[in-house]
Amino acid sequence: MRRRLPVLAAVLALLSAPALAQHKPAAAPRAECPAEETALKCAASATPAFTADGAVVLAWSAGGRVMVARSTDGGATLAAPVAINPAPEAIDDAGEARPVVAVDGPRVFVAYALRQDKAYSGRLMLARSLDGGRSFEPARAIADDPTSQRFAAMGISGGRLTLAWIDKRGLAAAKRKGEAYFGAALTVAWSDDGGRTFAHQAIAEHHSCECCRVAMTFDAQGRPLLMWRHIFAPNVRDHALIAFTDRDHAGPLVRVAEDDWRIDACPHHGPALAVAADGSVSAAWYTAGNRRQGLFLARSVEGGKAFAAPRPIGNADNGPSHPQLLAEGTRLWLAWKEFDGDRSTVMMQSSADNGQTWTTPTIAAETKDASDHPLLISDGKRPLLSWLSRAEGWRLIALAGGK
Repeated sequence: MRRRLPVLAAVLALLSAPALAQHKPAAAPRAECPAEETALKCAASATPAFTADGAVVLAWSAGGRVMVARSTDGGATLAAPVAINPAPEAIDDAGEARPVVAVDGPRVFVAYALRQDKAYSGRLMLARSLDGGRSFEPARAIADDPTSQRFAAMGISGGRLTLAWIDKRGLAAAKRKGEAYFGAALTVAWSDDGGRTFAHQAIAEHHSCECCRVAMTFDAQGRPLLMWRHIFAPNVRDHALIAFTDRDHAGPLVRVAEDDWRIDACPHHGPALAVAADGSVSAAWYTAGNRRQGLFLARSVEGGKAFAAPRPIGNADNGPSHPQLLAEGTRLWLAWKEFDGDRSTVMMQSSADNGQTWTTPTIAAETKDASDHPLLISDGKRPLLSWLSRAEGWRLIALAGGK
């Protein structure tokens, strides 16, 4: 594989000149913040989760720290934040890299990566709270190989904490042997004792894209499904999925769609995934392939074993990007971001029939300034949009169609 293009060249390769004008910077500018300022207003992204007592915990990185704050009024106000790392560090929070959060009863887990060097290498860290996010034990490294871990996804089902990330140990081993190796690898680990130890850690699939987030969800039996951008021969960056066949074993790799995106660059554009009450799987992703370009949605009625033909999402003239999916029973919500040259909008659609049909897209939120990617979350009663923008700050917005 040819050497990866620099970031700017990669963007130019991904998008035509007209499309470039449709993409507003994703990260909130932080030039006005002092170097070690940790306030939420200085963050580029923020990730929420709900605790068992109905509080919101919000994680972000700023000033070299990973910060967590609680809200007991649905996100209207935040208590004084706590810092997970005691001293400033090089937090991996560019592009789609961000701290991620998972909750299991009073336990709150925050996973993030530290930048190890200038060669896009990261070190995955995990911090645990036993009191609902009010305080945290010291963060610790998780991977049993130090090479590089980035773009973690994390979830809890049946008491098991599952982590997945993009790992470069296979690439490092191939280089030592003088062998070719495409991309990185999808690695999975899990803990059955509340994050104290990890009973399993292994590469699930070699040859993942190096720089796109991983999507994780669980089926009705609590088995993980993972979706990521894979590198298919000879160098096609299309999306793949694995669904676990039981609690401990991943099934075969499934190609979600043949987009035929041939590019020696990092798209920084990961997928979204949701499982409805009938077991159907909905997947959303971005591509600039030879067969299709833009944002797409596809559904599998076979639990992810095969997908129907993809359908386009959003207004192609506004560069739809960074999809999110949320499922609660038979209801699904789909959100994504668009930019019309003046304002960024979060667009939304919903489905009441397990993803078979969808409502007309509507605007859920908008800004004329820089903003984070949209996130979808539920408090157990209603779907919510979490969005951080520089002008408006962090917002937690109730969406139509909740219980």
